[in-house]
This record gives sequence, C-alpha cells and structure tokens, in this order.
Amino acid sequence: MGKRVFISYSHQDSVCAKGIARFLTRQGYDVWIDVDKLVVGQSWANNINEALQTADMMIALISKNSVRRMEVLREISEALDRNEKDENFYVLFVVIGNVHPSWFPDTGDGKVKKIIECLQVIQFIQLDAKGTISIAKMQELIRALNGKMTYTEGIDFRKSNEYIYEAGVPEKVYDNVAENCFYRVHASDLAPSTAFPFALDNQWLPDEIIADDSDMKGQFMHYGFEAECVQQFLETYQMKNLYLALMHTRQIILNRASILNSKSLQKLYFAHEYKEREQNAFAHLLKNGSIIVFLYGDHELTPYVDELPEYSTMRHAVDEWNRLCTEIAMYCIRENWETPVDKHSQELVKQCTTLAFNKETNDMLAECFDFDVVQKKEFLSTLKEIEMSVFLQTHIIGTGRRSDVKGYSRSAFYRNFVVVDKSENHPDPVLNCIFDENKPFHRELKKMIDVYYNSIFTNFFNCAALIPSDIRPEDTFIHQLYLTHGLKEVSPDELEYAFSEFFGNEAILDKIGEIGDNFYLENWSLDRIISYREGMHWREYIELVEYITNRSTYWEVDFSDIENLIELFVESIKECQAKEGTVSKRTPFVPAYTFRICIGSKVLDIVCNRNVRKLKTYKGVLSAKTQNSLSIQFLIGDSTSERNRISESIFLPVKIFDGKTNYIGGNSYLEELSSFLTEQCEFMWIY
Repeated sequence: MGKRVFISYSHQDSVCAKGIARFLTRQGYDVWIDVDKLVVGQSWANNINEALQTADMMIALISKNSVRRMEVLREISEALDRNEKDENFYVLFVVIGNVHPSWFPDTGDGKVKKIIECLQVIQFIQLDAKGTISIAKMQELIRALNGKMTYTEGIDFRKSNEYIYEAGVPEKVYDNVAENCFYRVHASDLAPSTAFPFALDNQWLPDEIIADDSDMKGQFMHYGFEAECVQQFLETYQMKNLYLALMHTRQIILNRASILNSKSLQKLYFAHEYKEREQNAFAHLLKNGSIIVFLYGDHELTPYVDELPEYSTMRHAVDEWNRLCTEIAMYCIRENWETPVDKHSQELVKQCTTLAFNKETNDMLAECFDFDVVQKKEFLSTLKEIEMSVFLQTHIIGTGRRSDVKGYSRSAFYRNFVVVDKSENHPDPVLNCIFDENKPFHRELKKMIDVYYNSIFTNFFNCAALIPSDIRPEDTFIHQLYLTHGLKEVSPDELEYAFSEFFGNEAILDKIGEIGDNFYLENWSLDRIISYREGMHWREYIELVEYITNRSTYWEVDFSDIENLIELFVESIKECQAKEGTVSKRTPFVPAYTFRICIGSKVLDIVCNRNVRKLKTYKGVLSAKTQNSLSIQFLIGDSTSERNRISESIFLPVKIFDGKTNYIGGNSYLEELSSFLTEQCEFMWIY
C-alpha cells in the first residue's frame, strides 16, 4: 500500500483538489479526500479527524478561498502540531494563485499566526490563480512528496502590498512622474458585492434638499451645493452612506472627482480638519482595496493630479490628495487606461436620442413624478425636444459624422436642460447645480439622467447600484428602470409559499432585537467599522450577501438564507462589541423587518413587527400589455415608521429577486398577492 495522503482544501477549490487526488491515486498513493462524502482510494478512515490522524502526510491547498475557512485552518493547524512531534509526518503546501496574511481570520489563539509564519519559510508548490493541473506541476508534486523539492523559499508576503479581493495580483503602475505606485484594477478583480454608492456621487441631490417643504431649498436654488446649510447636511448624509456601503459590501468604488469635490469626503484625508483616527481609517481602506478609486476623463491617467486648469478651484483638495498618494499605494480602476475615452458619453447619447420612443417607460416616469394630465403632456413634449436637440448637436451640427459623439456628456445635458448659464455670479453652475427655473422639469430630468448615467457604470462593471438609503419608495422604479434585470418569471403562488413559512418564524424578530442601540448609524464611526469588517462573522455575512445577490435573477432563494443573514449580521456586531468591551443598550428601536416588492413602477411594502403586520403601497403604474419587472428586497426595520426611519438605520436592502412576473399585466398579480397577505397572513392596510 502506498503512503496515505490527506488533502485539506476548500470546496470552492474542489476541481483542483480532485485533480491532484486522481493523479496521486494513479501513482500508487492512498489518498483521502472529502468530496461530497466520497473517498478516493481505500476507506482507511471513517471521518475527517480519524483520516488526519492516520495519514502519513498532508497536502494543504492554500487559496483565497481556503484561508477564510476555519475548518481548513483547523486541519492545517493540527497537522503542523503533529509535524513537530512526528518526524515521519509532514505537510506540503500547494498554493493556488496569490495569498496575503490579511485574508486570514484572526482567531485570537495564535494558530493562524503560526500557519502564516510557516508559509513564509516552508516548501510549497505554486499553481496559477485558476489552480490549473499540469504535468510539470504534478511531477514537481511527486518530487516534493519524495523529499526532493527544487527550491526551499516560502511565500514572500512583502511582495504583495496589502490585498484586493481576487487572488490575481493587480497590475502595478506609476504616476506621471514615476514616484508614486498604485494598482490598476480590472472588473474581474472586483468582489461580487462591490458597490457604487449613488449617494457619494458629487452630483447626487437628496430629496431633503430640494423638497418643497425643505428649509434648504431657498439657499440651494441660489447657491447650489456651495450653500453652507447644504454642505452641513451633505457632510452627515454622505458619511452615513459611506458607512452603510462599507458595512454591507466587501468593496466600494468612489469617483475621485467626488472625493475632490465633496467637502465631507475631503475631511477624511485632511488631518488638520478631521479626527486623526477617521483619517487613518480612510487611508487604511484605500490601501487594502476596500475602497477602489475610479478615474475618468482625458487627463486622469493616474491617481496623482497634476497642475491641470480644471482643478484650480479645488487646489487645496488636490494638494492633500497628492500628499496621500505619496504616502500609500491605492487601487484604481478606469474603463480604458491606454486610450482615455469616456464611454458613458456614448451610452448617454443613445439614451437621449431615443427618449421619446419609450412611451410606456415615460408613462411610468410621469406617474412616479406625480404629474397630472397637462404636466404629463408637457413632460413628453420636453423629452421629444431633448431627443431632437441631442441628435442635432452630436450628429449634424457638432461633427458631421454619425459615429462621433465627442463633446456630449452628463455635464452637457445639465447645461442644456437643467442649470443656468455660466456667468460671474455662477462661475460653475454645473458643479454647484444651480437650477434654471425657466427650464421645464429641471429637477426631474436631473434625477432621471443621474440615475441612468450611474447605472451605465454599474452595469458595465457588474457591481451593485447602491442607491441612497432614504429615497422615497415611489422613486424606487426610477432606480430600477435603468438597471439590468433577469428573465426569470415568478408566479404569485411561488411567492406566497415562500412568505407563508417565513412569516411564521417569530424568532427572527427576537434576533433583530439583539441589535439594540447599534441599529442607529450615529453610534458608528469609520474606525469602528474597520474593526467590524475584520471579524470572522462579518466575512461569512458578506459571503452570504454575495451568494444571495448572485442568485437573485434565478429565484433560487431559500428564505432560510434570510434568517441566516440576520443571524450572521447580529453576531458580527456582537463580535465587534467583544473587541471593544461594550454591550448593546436598550433603545426605542422596535424589532421589525420589511419586504419591498417592486412590480413595474408600483411599490408594496410588507412590514412585520411584534405588534402588527401591515401593508403599504406607493404611487406607480403597472403595464397592462406586457410582463412587468419584479424585484424583491429585504431590509431590517419598519419602512413606514418615522421613529425607525431606514435612513437612520445600519441595514441596507438586500436584493433577493430581480426578474419578471409571470402575468401579462400587473394588477391581477398584485391583487392576488395582497389577498393572500390580508386573508391568510393577517396583514392590514395602512395609508
């Protein structure tokens, strides 16, 4: 009988592990590998622990997946302990791609630290990031098992400056003067949960600023984003959304222009203006790939901003940004590094020159904006005017060539249809968003184009479109309109079946109640969020979020996943508290959760708390001729309660389905679902 070889691996690397097992079996080795409870070779052990104790050697597959798995790390730790006592037993590492010590969880008992130190000195076999099994590598593996390694160096972690999510190492690049290094990131390097937060776009306009009853509206209409009261509001608003994005996604993407233009985000790297701990936390997130910087425009070749005229109005911010670039290496992404072309402009022109054709969509938009019959007619007329104006500017007057759309962008749209003309009183009306009240539907058109422009970005990079936490429910359709939807159809019966079991689980509300005062964003800081992100439960929470999101277009969601998601989220908060030595305090927060159902442009909130089950619907229309889009979100909190406003909470919606209804027309679908909820699940309507 050949030597007994135990293979320790993550099931995400099972293809590689099974390939190694088959090869070694053919070479006469007796291999034990746990693959869906199937054993390759002879059954010389009944379980993992027994197999590990009776093996002659271990092959440990180290990858971006396995270093996050506690069971794998436990097996390797026990094998290393045995290796110290038994000279006839040894561990051989096979490394898939690249790894970094920051990927390992901190167990607090020194075992993981020991594995990391071992990897720096012990012999190992290197495979590519895909774990490709080649003849050369397998021959090298045989030589290693026979004690004939061709080299003895361990992993040099110093070569990898911090980390990014994927195992592939980003391309190292240098700035204009080749002094500061940074890392070029491609879409394939991004984590599945990577998000682009709309609220952190420097041009995003929250409803609280411009609403008719807002105290800020007068100042904003005169000074735009430069108004002092608006800046004070945005400082809190943007920081809250930054916190939310970092708590619920592995990575976020920020436009560098947003960082340079936003006074609230500038404070994160102005040491003399902000808390030093927050500034260091922000730099840490830039350095380790948690925050990706997006560059665009003809001059933005590197993170380093040279003496360019367009940045003269924000010279102080540029200087501080350049200082930050000299101190840390950061991760950056752009659409086309070698040939800087703003592809967004091309997509925007296509959208603007077909606006008037999308009659059904325009009807839904008019309904969402609460237009009456006269306003709707004027709105559709304005869209037709936009279509003709953009076509003339880009295809006839501007260039003479149909394919050339240079010179038209979101800023050009603002100048034409949203903001006032440039003057001494308004030197930069686009940046400050000084509305021209003589331009019809300026507010609605700005929101519509901003959402569309940002959705181009999210669709292109396949990242999540993280909309602001406090948008009005009836505006949800505007955000959903421009995003890619799945094709899977779901019937009311399927949805009712999933809900019937979930609503019967009262323990979910008890678990939510354990969040306590941590439910409110005012009790969080950027420094604390980093501690929270380092926890093992948070890693599991993010992986489950990504798992649910990836399946959202297929309707394969087991609603028990939602229960597990809440469990992991609460435990990750407790884990953070344990590090701080604090405990949750009782607050007025009432444990509740909400399912938000979006059918067409109609929104239905299904709210559950300990006292009452309630339904609330918001303005919108359903298509009578075609299948409606259907999206389902889940969030902790009562979306209908002023005291537990979603905008103040720490939980963002998790998308659990994104597809279509199985009905032609949406009224009957919504009526059937509503009847089920009121008659069988004891929900009541509120208005």
